[in-house]
Amino acid sequence: MKHIKFIAIISLISTLSACTDWLSIEPEGKIVAGDYWKLESDVEAVVATCYRSMIENDVISRMIVYGELRSDNVIGGYGLNENLKKIIEANIQPTNPYASWSSFYKVINYCNIVIHYAPTVIDPNFSQSELNAKLAEVMTIRALSYFYLVRAFGEVPFVTDASISDTQDYSLPKSSEDVILNYLEADLIKAEAWAMSAYGKANANKGRITKNAIRALLADIYLWRNKYDDCISVINRVLDDPLLKMIEPDDEPYSKIFGLKNSTESIFELQFSTNNYTYNSTINSFYGTRENPAGQLVVPEFITIDNDVFTNTPEIIDVRRKDFIAPKTTNNVYPIFKYPGMFRTENSAGTSYYTYRTAQIQPANWIVYRLTDVMLMKAEALVQKEKYGEALKIVNTTYLRSNPTVTDTLAIEDFNDKDKMEKLVLLERQRELMFEGKRWFDLMRMARRDGKTNRLVETILRKITENQSVVSSKMKVMDALYFPIHEDELNANPKLTQNPFYESKFK
Repeated sequence: MKHIKFIAIISLISTLSACTDWLSIEPEGKIVAGDYWKLESDVEAVVATCYRSMIENDVISRMIVYGELRSDNVIGGYGLNENLKKIIEANIQPTNPYASWSSFYKVINYCNIVIHYAPTVIDPNFSQSELNAKLAEVMTIRALSYFYLVRAFGEVPFVTDASISDTQDYSLPKSSEDVILNYLEADLIKAEAWAMSAYGKANANKGRITKNAIRALLADIYLWRNKYDDCISVINRVLDDPLLKMIEPDDEPYSKIFGLKNSTESIFELQFSTNNYTYNSTINSFYGTRENPAGQLVVPEFITIDNDVFTNTPEIIDVRRKDFIAPKTTNNVYPIFKYPGMFRTENSAGTSYYTYRTAQIQPANWIVYRLTDVMLMKAEALVQKEKYGEALKIVNTTYLRSNPTVTDTLAIEDFNDKDKMEKLVLLERQRELMFEGKRWFDLMRMARRDGKTNRLVETILRKITENQSVVSSKMKVMDALYFPIHEDELNANPKLTQNPFYESKFK
């Protein structure tokens, strides 16, 4: 692939030995293999670059755009750029910059470089187990990047060799989803055996790949592929870890998870810190700040008042409604509080007060996997196995934490068939994981199981106030759920073909 060729201009770090914080390393210059890969610290430095590349704005923004933007969770807010607006309106063109996959391939190539060169390092202090642990990290980061690409585009070029030479052929055709995911599953099973369980510090335990992070990603892939027994089995290994604990309702779950970060519920979150001059400006732009609470994305009004999403009665109020969504502004929009907010307090009269983080002092992490996410993955798999009682028990665990005034659990008598349970789990995942880049992929899994887009379209039309028939017509076919391949990629790589839904549309 010629267009990916620039990714081969890989950087190295000039201040490796002087750096003590693994995330503070920044790439400078080019990696020159013969002069560079000598010590364990050299490997560690480029592994750090893999993580650093994951927190670039181009990557974080696509995690949100691919996983959240097209769902029913968000609509356009203030300063919405035209490219985001067109995606929300189901008018995605191959010229849209969010159809570019280059930022993920940059991450992938950093990982491929480590996998290629790290085994060649001869350092008496660098054991085989230490090498394997670092390989496990980058194999998982690479797998996560490919999983985003597969869910966003369907089929993509699959590159496992490092781009290190101008003589390499960069023109590659797309590989099928099955070919890519089969490879990733095998890689992750190997990585789970090699990976560290913990690193000794909270920001590393949660910010670097661990066995549990690998298990969460593997479970996600299994669920995507309808491998429900495998999904349940690997999640059980996560749930067996006594160090992973749900935060009790009286212990301010929102503040611990999203405000203070790296909580006991966290499995893997991308780390942002002013110590490393990383500020997560994507959150500031998309979701808002203390100075401008309403960002480019805000919440559809139906979510704030619709009892099918959050229970809103005098007797029962799901606290996630108050924790995740700020009060309506004077301009009649509902800002997203999750991530921009530090904590919410409430007085005896039930009035909430919202404290925002100072973006330049307390930047938000981006959570990739946390405990309740994998619990609800398991519930979804259990429903497909028709084990409704076990699934309902999991849903009750997350639901009751956020509904402390409810004295009775959700009753199996009310959810006694597959359709009802499937809807309940999907709804609970929406409530629990809203704005975390999960919802669109949840809806895609539903549509893939259905073999048609009817339910997905019905769901997203709730947020569409104009041209509903146009959006509905465009989303009738399964291929419309994916992004087009950017025209720059097609022009640079003659072996690529456009995704089917867009092939004739933009000829």
